[in-house]
This record gives sequence, C-alpha cells and structure tokens, in this order.
Amino acid sequence: MGCGASSPAEVAPPPSSGGGGGAPPQAAAAAQSDSRSIDNQLERMKQEEEGKIKMLLLGAGESGKSTIFKQMRLLYGTERSDDDLRMYGVVARSNIVVAVRKLCSHLRNLGLEEELDRESRENEDLEEGDHSAMTCRQAYDELMAYLVDNTATAAEMEGGGGGAGGK
Repeated sequence: MGCGASSPAEVAPPPSSGGGGGAPPQAAAAAQSDSRSIDNQLERMKQEEEGKIKMLLLGAGESGKSTIFKQMRLLYGTERSDDDLRMYGVVARSNIVVAVRKLCSHLRNLGLEEELDRESRENEDLEEGDHSAMTCRQAYDELMAYLVDNTATAAEMEGGGGGAGGK
C-alpha cells in the first residue's frame, strides 16, 4: 500500500546571490534597503493609527455635532491658517445675521413690537439727558429694514443708518 522506502527526499538549495544569472549584489542590497524603509514607514503609520482616538458623533440635525468636532480641532489639532480664520469669520457673521433675522421675524409674528415701544419709553424716562443711545425700537426698526424687509436705502446702508446718532 505505500512506499516502503525511508530515505529522505533531496531538497533543492536556496538560490545564491553570488552568481548563476541572478540580480547583481548592489541591486539586491538596494532592494533590501527599500524593503526595510517601507517596512519602517508602515510600522510608524501603524503606531500613529493606534495612537488616534476615533469617535462617532450621532445626533439630530443642528444638534452641535460639527461644533464639537471644530472645538476638538481647535484644542488638539493643528494651527489654523489665515484662510481658515477668514472662513470661520464669514460663517460666524452669516450665522449671526440668520439668527437676528429669525429673532426679528418671531418678534413681529408674536406681536411683541409693543413691548419694544414700552421698553423704549421706560429707558427714555431713565436716561433723561442722554440721547446718544439707540432705543430698542430704533434698533429693531433698523434691523428689520436691513435684514428682514430689505427696505433700507443704499444711502442708509452706506452711511450706517440714522438710528445710532442722536434724535
């Protein structure tokens, strides 16, 4: 049923780098050096990845996920470039304008404009001699003209409006 011989089989010797038509020794040494370099780079990258903490942020829209990410990046990330800072400024200003538009619209929709008139009268009574401050109603009217109704004239926009000065 099988082979009865117990003599070991001959194993072919490994190819030698010295001769016999193989690659020259310099090329083999360069290839080995490249291989070590790649292995070292892969090991460094693996260690960097193991050092990273990965987080999955879940939440409904507008719940602050990107804000947390940006805050973590500010605290622990790389330096911000001037372009990044300019972009953040544009986004912040845009968010402020959107929020003020919503507040003014809600104030109008809820019928709270009379409250502004009442507050303005109360403040005028307290600040009898000081007419440099803008009243709540004046500020509201200018915001509505500039941001909500778009009824402010070009001269008002260039000159900064007329409410911040005196009466």
